[in-house]
Amino acid sequence: MPRGYRDAASEGNVTMNAGADRLRPEWTALPLVLRARIVDVIGGRFVRDDPAQSGFSASYAGVVTTTKGKAFVKACARDWHLDSLRFLRAEMQVVATLPPTIAPGVMGEIDETAGAALVLEAIDGHHPGSPWTTDDLHAVADTLRMLSTTPAPATLPTAADTMVHGFSRWAEIADDAHLLAGLPDASRQWIPELLRIEGGVHDAVDGDVVVHDDVRADNILIDEAGARLLDWPHARRGAPWIDLPCLLPSVEASGGPSCEEAWPLFEEHGAPPAHDMLPVISGFASYLWHAQAQPEIPELPGLRAFQRAQALPALRWLVALLQVQERAASR
Repeated sequence: MPRGYRDAASEGNVTMNAGADRLRPEWTALPLVLRARIVDVIGGRFVRDDPAQSGFSASYAGVVTTTKGKAFVKACARDWHLDSLRFLRAEMQVVATLPPTIAPGVMGEIDETAGAALVLEAIDGHHPGSPWTTDDLHAVADTLRMLSTTPAPATLPTAADTMVHGFSRWAEIADDAHLLAGLPDASRQWIPELLRIEGGVHDAVDGDVVVHDDVRADNILIDEAGARLLDWPHARRGAPWIDLPCLLPSVEASGGPSCEEAWPLFEEHGAPPAHDMLPVISGFASYLWHAQAQPEIPELPGLRAFQRAQALPALRWLVALLQVQERAASR
């Protein structure tokens, strides 16, 4: 199959798999000095670790239990996957600045020659999406509402500077015969309009609140206090609610309600009408379609299939919104 070509019809029933095509490194693979520092942060003596295997990172992740307590630990050795180490260090710069209603509390941060580790509060909660429930959607919506009014630290990169390129892929798709041929027919006919909408991405994402930029089920934990967001390496300073258009395709892809069905629930918590965020919805769909066709990253197998599973509902939703817009304009 040529690079970039995906038969959307034959892949409509893809099961979204958040990184389970490979195992993360084991606790014992971490340098001894890094493990010792982590245990010192928690206190007591090491008892066991319970690894987590979801997500797309080559870092260690898991709950580490000692004789004094437990913590959720993310750690990466210096000579492991360089992007994973970079993302971990970026997350360490962000998560301590966030309120505890949005993110886990930070117990300690370690960054030394052997590698880096982030030691977080261990939340006794569940990931949504197995299946998605109305209560879970409301919990996530309430957290996104809080996020939409949380001022971003000035040190965060701006969404206008860092997201626009990734969310402006329609021109590249239009110029790539394989990417264009693989698009569902219903999407392909809208290319001229999508190119026009692409010009509005910068203004649509520009703002001064915290943007998580990777909200999906395996990055959410829900307990009695509500939903808290995990994994913050891609955090940005941007416009309110721009995480929502990037969440809903993953909800639909994992068997939850469609993007159209879910959006009104979030409007109950203050989200704007979906049409007001059309540049973000269009931009994210372009990002997913472009990304799913790129070569696999050896350390992160399954990433492209994960992106493709979200691209299909994102494209379907985008076309539905464009059709509504066209009908409204013709009245």
